[in-house]
Order: sequence, then structure tokens, then C-alpha cells
Amino acid sequence: MNKKQLEKITILDCTLRDGSYAIDYQFTAEDTAIIAAGLEHAGFEQIEIGHGWGMNASCCGKGVAAATDEEYLEAASQVLKKAKFGMFFIPGIGRKEDLELANRYGMNFVRIGTNITEVNQSAEFIKIAKDLGMSVSSNLMKSYAVPPEEFLDQAKKVEAFGADVIVVVDSAGGMLPHDVKEYVSILKNNIDTPIGYHGHNNLMLAVSNTLEAISAGATFVDTSLQGMGRSAGNAQTEIVVLILDKLGYSTGIDVYKTMNLAERIVKPMMSKSIGVDSISATTGYAQFHSSFLTTIFKVAQKFKIDPRELITKVSEIERISVSEELAECIAKDIDKEKKESLTTKNIWDLDYGKNTRLKDVSIGKNANRLGREIFSLAKKTGKYSVITISGSLDPKKTTTSFPFIRQNSLCIIGNAEIVSMSDAKEIAQNVDGLVDIILVDSEYKKEELNGMSRDIGNVIKKSKLMMYKDSDSIVNAIDSLTSQLIQDISTKKISIIGDKKIGYKLALKLAERGALIIIWEKDTIRLKNVVMSLNQILPEKYSGRICMSSNLVEACNDANVLVCTVPYSSKVTKEMIMIMQKKGIIIDAGIKTISEEAIEYGLSNGFKMYRLDMRAGLSGEITNVLETMELVDKIMGTEEYDDVRIVAGGIFGKKGDIVVDSISNPTKVIGVADGRGGLIQNEMEKYQQKILKVKTKMIEKRLFHQF
Repeated sequence: MNKKQLEKITILDCTLRDGSYAIDYQFTAEDTAIIAAGLEHAGFEQIEIGHGWGMNASCCGKGVAAATDEEYLEAASQVLKKAKFGMFFIPGIGRKEDLELANRYGMNFVRIGTNITEVNQSAEFIKIAKDLGMSVSSNLMKSYAVPPEEFLDQAKKVEAFGADVIVVVDSAGGMLPHDVKEYVSILKNNIDTPIGYHGHNNLMLAVSNTLEAISAGATFVDTSLQGMGRSAGNAQTEIVVLILDKLGYSTGIDVYKTMNLAERIVKPMMSKSIGVDSISATTGYAQFHSSFLTTIFKVAQKFKIDPRELITKVSEIERISVSEELAECIAKDIDKEKKESLTTKNIWDLDYGKNTRLKDVSIGKNANRLGREIFSLAKKTGKYSVITISGSLDPKKTTTSFPFIRQNSLCIIGNAEIVSMSDAKEIAQNVDGLVDIILVDSEYKKEELNGMSRDIGNVIKKSKLMMYKDSDSIVNAIDSLTSQLIQDISTKKISIIGDKKIGYKLALKLAERGALIIIWEKDTIRLKNVVMSLNQILPEKYSGRICMSSNLVEACNDANVLVCTVPYSSKVTKEMIMIMQKKGIIIDAGIKTISEEAIEYGLSNGFKMYRLDMRAGLSGEITNVLETMELVDKIMGTEEYDDVRIVAGGIFGKKGDIVVDSISNPTKVIGVADGRGGLIQNEMEKYQQKILKVKTKMIEKRLFHQF
């Protein structure tokens, strides 16, 4: 057997610690539990958790993490059965009591980091940790800052202090492979303590340097899933595992489980991906040409097997020309092995949260928790963070609630449904600065909430205050849903059981798309006047398509779609559904607008029944607000390029001004302003010198802009 096959390399995954830098330390306790359990499930023996700066860092001005040290420790201790977990510790930030706290949760190891010139600071804490029964790693930060011989002298000191592992640390990611070899080798030849290596990827050498460290004698190496870490990141865990397997080293790690964890759990938490995807990594490992991937994916889908496994198996037989017949033959064998393996269950037991409880129910504390959760998700995804504050539609509601957190392509959205002005102000104060935007419903709902946007504006200092209309988001959500359910509504009859404003807005919107609308509202005199006005607003070809009904039941006669917007009313009865078109569509757009008897009848008789999901409508409103904000803040404006005036974002230009696509980051000349809000169509040759000057300045700005 090759000697390398006997060597055991311990990969310490530091995603949850070093990776937290990339998301402003916003791994939650739940994230920690899920990722730590996934790493253990994949075979990792050592997992680093906690704040990027280490223990007690949230309390020392190093950025507030999504959870406390204790919450991280509790999460890891609850889920890990075999793997060891530890935290980073910098003397002067971490304290003795932090190590004692960690010990109470059974933390197995601690990594004490000091600058290479300040190792004496670690002596006290190495002893404390050792006395508590922890394994201690001495991380000699900025190892490259002293010559190898001086580095060795400092390493001998921490060895004498009692360190169990001594780690070469390329803090800036600037060491070259021969540097790593020199620093690791001098330790290997002169000390008995096991050696580790921690590197960064600033020169794209993190993986190469990790391999060089192993070759020189390191047996502990740090990696992170997807390469997630401070600055340019760390050596990518999945890649290091693959390469070590290819070289014959023993790690005890399942690479496919590791890849799944990285791509399905960690990658979605990163606003930008820096790692190599698992298919590309597998093709490199197996020396499989990507031109055959179409065949692999087709066959893997047919047999419902992992394409990565098929790539590896096929490459063991053929690497030059891969036929579909060969891939299918191998896929059958993999499928057979997979079915046989199903006789023994492979269960991932995630035992987390059994002791969790709501510790505080005050409005302010709950709002702060919501704000921190939104902040955490926004940092992971690179999106805006938004909280909406609106009055409740339920007239009987007496307590403020926080119904949801949702996200769209632009933002993370939290929601507060308030019942009093004091609650609204308390919520705003407790999320101020945690979210980018506090979005306030500007519509009047009840007397005590009148002037809510003004009062909230008086108490917030950091977040941006913006307005929206809750009724518009409801109407847009209904319109979006009907568009998806019925592509052409021009031949459909839609009954609206309205609550004044929402019902009327919806009637107009649907009628503009050609639907025949029957609307009912209790105040028949106002209804008659409004319907007459709405028909006058409609395009001539649709005029008269909005009709009224003074009878609630008759309003539904022969309807294809029934929408009720009167909240908490149970207005929709069985009798109304019975006279609709068979298997029609019923939308509860006001919450609890349908009676229990009507629901039972509708479901039993093939009607499609929906409770309105506000996501699409609210997202549309928020997207509109955000895009307008972007327009005003980053695109709109004027500027002088020497003696040439440029305008952007809809700003009126004088005749001859040059119109560009953005004032803050211009990349394109749109044209020349005609002084009346349009562009000059003729005589363009007289402005060519101006245009050329602006284009030159734009290029200079992009190339030589000072950061």
C-alpha cells in the first residue's frame, strides 16, 4: 500500500467561523446547527463555529453577530454527536470567562490566535484551556511577517506553553507555495507538535498552498465550503477533499455529501459565489471532458442517479469518447447498487431546538429579533432589507403581530401588523439601522393610526422611511393571481364582493383587461355612482363592462370567478357558490371571507379555492419603491464634464445637454437633449465633439476612479 494511504489528514472546516466574515457574521444559531450537523454527517471530525473574530467579539466592537457565543455553543452541542467543535480566541478580545462558558457546553478545542510577534499573550489562555480539558491550537497569525528562523523561535515558545497544534497562518493570502513549504518544513524538522495550515485565496493559491503544506508535513488544514471566508476566502473544502482523495490521502470524508451541503445550504447564503461548482470539480477530478456532460445528464436523469457518480465511474473506463450506450451500461450498475443500499436506512438526525423557548414577548424585543433576522438574511443574499408597517385589516384585532418574512429578487421583506401608534413607533425604533428601508402603509385605516408615517419619521435616525399603499398591493396580488389562473379573461365573468376602495380598484383593473365585472357593495347609492364613473374611465371598447348588483347572492350568478375583499366577514355563502359556473375560481382576498359551509361545498364540488398570498402584490409595490429610490439616488442628476453638461434619469436638460444612462456610473450616451424633455433627432453632427468628450470622460471615470 502507498505510504500516503496510511497518512491521516484532518480537515478542519471553518465555514461557520471564517465564512461569517463574508456575511457580516450573520450565521444564525439555526444555520450553525444545520451546517455543523451536515459536516458531521459528511464525516468531518473538527468544526469551527462562532464569530469571525472569535469569542466575545460581538461585545468588543468587531461587528455584532446574528447570535451570541452561548447560542452558537448551544446549537453545536445539541446536534453534534461525534464531531468536535471549537471557537477562535484572540487574547484581549476573548476572556477567561468565555473559555469557562464554552467548557460548560462541552467545547472540545480552542484556536488561540496571536500575531507572530505577540505569542507571549497566548501563554495564560493556553494554560486555562488545557486545564479545562480542551485541545489547543496556536494560530500564529501573519506568519509571513518574520523570517522562517524567527518564526521557528516563536513556534517553540507556544510549544512550551502547551499548544497541541501549531498553525502556519497566511492571513493576507500572499504566501507562495515555496514560502508555505519553507515555513511548514522548518517546523516539521525542529518540533514534535503536529502542524496545521490556514490560508487565504487572495492570489488564488489557497488550494495549492494547502497541498504544499500537507506535502511538507502539515496534518491539520483549514478549509471552508465554497471557499467562503474573509477577504478572498479560504481553500474550498470540496476541492481539497477531492484532490486529497485523488492523491491517496485518507480524510474519512464523503465528498458528495460535502458538495451537497456546500451547494444546497451554504451557496444560497452567499451574495456572490466564489467557489467551483460540484460538476466542474468532479469533471476535473475524473479528467472527464465537459463536451460529454449532455449525455451524462440525460442518462443520470433517466436512471435517477447522481451525475457526479456517473462521471466518475465512466471516466474509470473511457475518457476519450463517451457514448450514451456506455453511460447507460454503467448507470444500470450504479442504479442496482443504489437499490441494494436502500435496504439499510441512512438517517440524518438533526436534534436541534428542543430547549428553545420565547424568552421575551415585548413588542420592542420581538421587533428587534425580526430586524436582526431580516438583516442576517439580507447580508447572506446581498439584498435590501425591508420591513413594512401597516394597520391590521381585522377590526377585532387587539395585538400587534409579525406575520412573515419573505424575499424576492431584490429584497428581504418583514412585516408588522400593528394595532396602535405606540406599537408602530416602538417597532420602528427597534429596527432602525437594522433594515435599509422602513416601508409604511400611507392609507387611512382607523383614527388612532392617522399620521403614522409622520410619527415614525420623527423617531427613526438611520433607516430610510418610504411609503406604500396596502390596498394597491392587494389589488396587484389579485390581478397577478387571476392572470396566472386565467390567461384570457376577456370572455370571463368576475364577481367582486367589495370593500369600497379595494373592490373598486380591482374592478377597474380587471375590466381594463376585458373581463365582465359584477360588483356588490352594501352602500348601493355610492356603488351606482362609482360604477358609472369607472365605466367612463375605461377605454371605449370596454365601457359598460363594470356592472353593479344590489343583491349579494345574485351578484355571483353564472360567474367564472368570485373575489371577496371584505375582511373577516364570511360574506361568501354556499348559495352564492351554487349559482356560479361549475368548477369556478373563488379567491379569499380579505382573510376569512368565506363561510365554513361554503368552503366545504366548494372543495367537494371541484371549485378552485384560493386564499390570497400577498407576496406578488407586496413585492411589486416594494420593487417599485426600490427602483424609484435607485433612480433618484444613483441614476438621476446632472454633472459638468469640463464645459459639457450631462443629465440622467429623467432630469430635464437644456438644449444641447448630453443625456447619459446614469449620473453616478455612466456607461452609455443616450442622446442630446432638445430642451423640451426629448432628444434631438436631426443636426447630430454639430454635437459630435461634445459626445466624444463625454465618452472619453466616462471611460476615464471608470478606469481611474479613486476608491
